[in-house]
Amino acid sequence: MSLIEQIYDAAFDRQRFEALLRRIAAEIGGNAAFLGWHDFERNCGFDIQFGNDPAWLQRYVEHFAEHDVLRPILVDVPEGVPAPVAPHFQRKEIQESHFYRGFIVPQQIVDNMAVNLIKRPGMIATLGILRMGELAVFDHADVARISELVPHLTRAVLIQSRLIDGENTADGFRQSSNGARDHIVLLSKDATILEIDTQLSGILGLNVGNPIGRSIFGKAAMDAISTGDAVIAELTGSDGTITRLLCEAQELERNRLGDLSTNQAATHAIHIGIVDRQRTIAYAAMAKSYRLTPTEARVLEAAVEQGDLILIGEKLGMARPTARTHLHRIYDKTGTSGFADLCRLAYRFVRARGNSI
Repeated sequence: MSLIEQIYDAAFDRQRFEALLRRIAAEIGGNAAFLGWHDFERNCGFDIQFGNDPAWLQRYVEHFAEHDVLRPILVDVPEGVPAPVAPHFQRKEIQESHFYRGFIVPQQIVDNMAVNLIKRPGMIATLGILRMGELAVFDHADVARISELVPHLTRAVLIQSRLIDGENTADGFRQSSNGARDHIVLLSKDATILEIDTQLSGILGLNVGNPIGRSIFGKAAMDAISTGDAVIAELTGSDGTITRLLCEAQELERNRLGDLSTNQAATHAIHIGIVDRQRTIAYAAMAKSYRLTPTEARVLEAAVEQGDLILIGEKLGMARPTARTHLHRIYDKTGTSGFADLCRLAYRFVRARGNSI
């Protein structure tokens, strides 16, 4: 398998990133490396590393991070540009720094090929490949080789974050529909509405993108979240009629890597109503409505129920590219723009009485 193929293989299977990182390091003679992407505003992200002494990593976190005179220099490097740090080791102020003498020299770090794969406000993805011991510094050929790989690595990181976001979206819908009541509202961490159906939107006077605020419903929803109990919200209409909504909050588990997506993640589902029956999706009716083939219907159900875009093919006994091809045909036939949009459509086919007709 070529290195480019291995990069994209890892893009769709995050368990393969460590082997990929080892191979990239080996290609340019590195004996330690790390790859990480982080959303600093939400304090989340993902890291892979090998070859680094865990004791020194701990010392860095506990002490040397605040003395790292190289970090500001590397952060300022433009996105996608490989930047070996060895030239900076020749600067007097670097050599005399506590960080250089206490962290770099004892580990015999001779160079670090650093790349800002993603560099945007509040978010950064970085690659670092180290040479330690008696090795020479990185040369122009090494920089050129990494430069060839950078666009592909950046795409791999973005693909992986999108896949996780898709899994989170499906999981949010699946969790929130388990024992669903009349209506469901999906809320973000800052209590902004991410999903709401048209009927409930009319009742509450709120739409997607609106904060629930200090309204009667908003107070009930926040009370339900904070107490874990069901809370009644009594809404008085313009004609004096009272609508009573029973609000129950459900915290949704999230994969931290999904937070790297540009989409906000749903943190809570507010179940509204009095119906306690579990809902299921009428996949046969959906397949008939959109004229899906039997195979496409199987892929649709596997995708929505499992929320796992990576392993659909394995679960159905078909090649991964074949499963993805079927999924894109489903997008075309249903007029959906992607996996999250397909999930939203599927949950409009929720049955009111479980599996009964």
